[in-house]
Amino acid sequence: MQPRYSETALTAALLAAPPSGFGWNFADWSDVLEASNLREAAVLIGLIPRESGWQVLLTRRTEHMTSHAGQVAFPGGRVDQSDHGAIATALRETAEEVGIESSQIRPIGFLERFATISNFIVTPVVAILSSDINPTPQQSEVAAIFEAPLTLFLDPLQRQTESREYLGRVRSTSVFQFGEHRIWGATASMMVNFVERLRAGSGSR
Repeated sequence: MQPRYSETALTAALLAAPPSGFGWNFADWSDVLEASNLREAAVLIGLIPRESGWQVLLTRRTEHMTSHAGQVAFPGGRVDQSDHGAIATALRETAEEVGIESSQIRPIGFLERFATISNFIVTPVVAILSSDINPTPQQSEVAAIFEAPLTLFLDPLQRQTESREYLGRVRSTSVFQFGEHRIWGATASMMVNFVERLRAGSGSR
């Protein structure tokens, strides 16, 4: 049986302050990415308290998006000049993409930053969402909104690894299957990072 983490345990496993640097995975992509070209972004890893345990809020992008079309993702996007930090970006993007306002979101910490092949350096903001949220997809960007149990990512038997050639080198990615939803790439990697911090039992607070 997977552990049922309390909110205190979740918070203790996270970074208390926004992280810096080029991302924990940047070295793996240093032959492709240039630090000077990375653009700032933030995503919201929203945890919903349910009777069955914590659920993770996820979206599936529409098929016509210019990047990562049809992929499972967290609400989030590029940092605007008007945003005062990663939390502000994550809250704004979450309201725009899934209609959840900041009054229903309580940030509790951060994960290490993550560099993406689309030249973003992403700060994951972890937050507790109200259990009575009623998300509504922004139809131009979001094809579906769903919840996946945190236990899915905690179970090592649910984590698969796939390798594929990209830009002349074989690269690996974690994959989780949840019903019809295939969770991989940056989204899966961030959840693996989250789970590793939970298992370590403490964060840099």
